[in-house]
Amino acid sequence: MTSFFGKRKSQNASTPAVGTIPAKNPNAPVPTPLERMLMNAGPIRNDGSDKFFGMENFGNTCYCNSILQCLYYSVPFRDNVLAYPRRSNPESVAHAQANAPARVPPTQANGNAKKLQGPTSARNAGTPPNQQQKPEDKDSPEYKKKQALITGPILNMSYENSSDYDMPEDLFTSLKDLFEAVVINQSRSGVVSPSRFLETLRKGNEMFRSAMHQDAHEFLNLLLNTVLESIETQDRKLLIQKKVESSLPESESSSILKTESGTVSFPSVLPVPTAAPTRWLSELFEGTLTSETRCLTCENVSQRDEPFLDLSVDLEQHSSVTACLRRFSEEEMLCERNKFHCDNCGGLQEAEKRMKIKRLPRILALHLKRFKYTEDLQRLQKLFHKVVYPYHLRLFNTTDDAEDPDRLYELYAVVVHIGGGPYHGHYVAVIKTQDRGWLLFDDEMVEPVDRSFVLNFFGDKAGLACAYVLFYQETTIEAIRKEQRNEGKARTSQDVTNGLGIIPNSSTEMHRVPTVSPIASLASTGEAAQYAALNHAATAPPQFKTNGHVEPPQSPPLSAIRPPSPVLQSKKEKAREEKTRKAEEKARKVAEKQAEKQAEKERLENERQRRKDLSSKLQEAHKRQEAELKAALEASKASKADEDRRNALGRAETYSPESSSPSGLDRFKRSKSLRFGSLNKKDKLRSNPSDENVSEPPAVALPSDTKHSDAQKEKEKEKKNRFSIRKKSFGKLT
Repeated sequence: MTSFFGKRKSQNASTPAVGTIPAKNPNAPVPTPLERMLMNAGPIRNDGSDKFFGMENFGNTCYCNSILQCLYYSVPFRDNVLAYPRRSNPESVAHAQANAPARVPPTQANGNAKKLQGPTSARNAGTPPNQQQKPEDKDSPEYKKKQALITGPILNMSYENSSDYDMPEDLFTSLKDLFEAVVINQSRSGVVSPSRFLETLRKGNEMFRSAMHQDAHEFLNLLLNTVLESIETQDRKLLIQKKVESSLPESESSSILKTESGTVSFPSVLPVPTAAPTRWLSELFEGTLTSETRCLTCENVSQRDEPFLDLSVDLEQHSSVTACLRRFSEEEMLCERNKFHCDNCGGLQEAEKRMKIKRLPRILALHLKRFKYTEDLQRLQKLFHKVVYPYHLRLFNTTDDAEDPDRLYELYAVVVHIGGGPYHGHYVAVIKTQDRGWLLFDDEMVEPVDRSFVLNFFGDKAGLACAYVLFYQETTIEAIRKEQRNEGKARTSQDVTNGLGIIPNSSTEMHRVPTVSPIASLASTGEAAQYAALNHAATAPPQFKTNGHVEPPQSPPLSAIRPPSPVLQSKKEKAREEKTRKAEEKARKVAEKQAEKQAEKERLENERQRRKDLSSKLQEAHKRQEAELKAALEASKASKADEDRRNALGRAETYSPESSSPSGLDRFKRSKSLRFGSLNKKDKLRSNPSDENVSEPPAVALPSDTKHSDAQKEKEKEKKNRFSIRKKSFGKLT
């Protein structure tokens, strides 16, 4: 028995029967979401639009990977990079890849190389049997990135092929090598190892040599400017060669052209070379800003044009991209230290300045200024302001003479910064591909995401993931409508497969006329009680009773399912109701207007009466104030007269009639000097001590009975003193 079952097992193992299902291998790798999406894909395209390669992280190089992915999936940019100045020979590319240095695993931030783990059995081979290894989270990005490196293929970009298209090695040639390697490769997915590109970047730019966290927008600006300079240099070189060839005889020039162009064979997977490659980058990314400055003194307006490759806009809390662009073009006052030098006035004047867009680029790169320098902290700080960005955008801050001012843009890529500050964090890219919808590019990992996933990065403190750079490309209204129709059809087919069978009346289907069924109209009029069991389909099998008799499905009466009224009659009724409603609305508005006029009239009348009352009160107060002032003046005059009268009576009582009018020599007592010459200080000192009492003593008021006698005695004493003074003075004078 044992040998028999063993023989049967061996036969089944060697030759499986037709209809048997092979057992699943538990150790077989689970296909990734990207692999499941590409499982039934058709043949590989020639333009590289259906290639989905991740990029290896060489230690905080996510800023570079996210920007390169956004540029690769810009169709016009990728095509022009591949076509300029000419294609590479596939044999030379294969030769360069074969002779490239061996791939070196990237180092982490601590300087140690990344350790890639293989299958489970290989990982557990060196583990002691008594020690259990903690299983990895297969849904984590780290695990998916490791699996992407293990699965491969890995494109080792440690070579340079700039000599094949006669250009010196720079960032543009390294970028061209990277794009060509992805397009020529026969695999749809994998990982690119851009080691040569990073070496070229760090060789010419010191700020990117360290392994610290870098700014993705600074890298984008540097890359576009470097590519533009490289193209301009190559254009000048080609122009000189063309002039030299035109000066040669026709036979020699034709042989040179034949030698240069005839020996290059292009692979079938590459697009056809373009005839006029010059200034293609300027036509894609470059726009023109016009700075309008209006002098407030002479009203003269001066304009100055400035080219730009990307727009950096300031952010405010709870705003949108449209509001940020409108604020970007607001008028700015130039005053005080920032006065404008007006050529018309010939001096510094106050002016108004604003920025407008004169020429719109085909690809608009919007930089949201998330990192702001704060004076308090003396460093950059990340702004977690919520800024809403739309799928489709139209710019309104253009000049009057702008080229194509009504150009429409659609969002095709978002660079997201994840982290709490500008000095640490991580960059990822969410990109809309040509036929596969939106994809998430997180270094080596590539995963499909839903369309609504793009709207998760408006910015909030909890998530720490904010949109940093937005890429918009030009589109048309027809393309937008076509996309909306496709989305509506896909949604409708999904609803049908789910068993709903209802066409959604969403914004994407506004161009379609919705059909109203009788059941829906009856349900809206309140007769939905008869259709409580609508969860059963119309084609549900008939219900059987216990006796086996088949009961036919009951249908509502014909009067219930009959349309309420013909379409023409409903239109007339609608028109009549609309007319009545408009008349009522008009009457209501007229009544409201009359009520407002009456209220305004009453308000003005009340205001006029209030002003009149206030004016009369002010006049009465003014009159009362004048009367009080007049009474005060009269009282003051009366008090002054009484005071003068009292003073006169007091003086009359104090001095007698004899002493009131001095006569004779008494006049000299009251004068400051003697008539016969002033006595100097020496004469006063030589005089007798008795002369010190010459001055008139103060008059003392005496009683009435002794007043006359005392006055006579005092008068005689003064006369004696005066005669003695005169004698002494006369003696001295003689």
